[in-house]
Amino acid sequence: MSVTRITVSLILAAAAFITADAGTSSAADIRDRVVKETILDEQIALFCKMRCVGNQSEGTLKTLTLEPIDKNNYAVFGIAALRNRHVLSEYTVYDHTVYISSHGILDSRTCKVKVEDAKVDNDYNGIFTSLLRSESDVIGKMFTVPDCRKFID
Repeated sequence: MSVTRITVSLILAAAAFITADAGTSSAADIRDRVVKETILDEQIALFCKMRCVGNQSEGTLKTLTLEPIDKNNYAVFGIAALRNRHVLSEYTVYDHTVYISSHGILDSRTCKVKVEDAKVDNDYNGIFTSLLRSESDVIGKMFTVPDCRKFID
């Protein structure tokens, strides 16, 4: 499994993993809790370290929400920011952030997330779009979220 596929699936899987506080009527912002209790943010940072350019590049999880659809299914939405930045002395040579967003559905009975869509925005040279396109088989795939019921029940 490639890093791109892992990044997209981890954004969705982490959202499914931390569902204890999700209500029944609106989306829950679970970003801070996911960053604190999982390795998702570190995985995004690692992905950026391997793929972003510049001496001050960084990858972070910007948003992660979980919204109940019915008693067993949750809509999951996440955005990762990949900042490509290079600074020489006091001058910024470039500073450009690419956003990868994805959404899927978590079935809380099976602890499986199905990736519904993933896209790249603000991709200056199309590099990250090409990476995502090369991993397009991630869309429609199911990923197991280990032990998700301990946060749901």
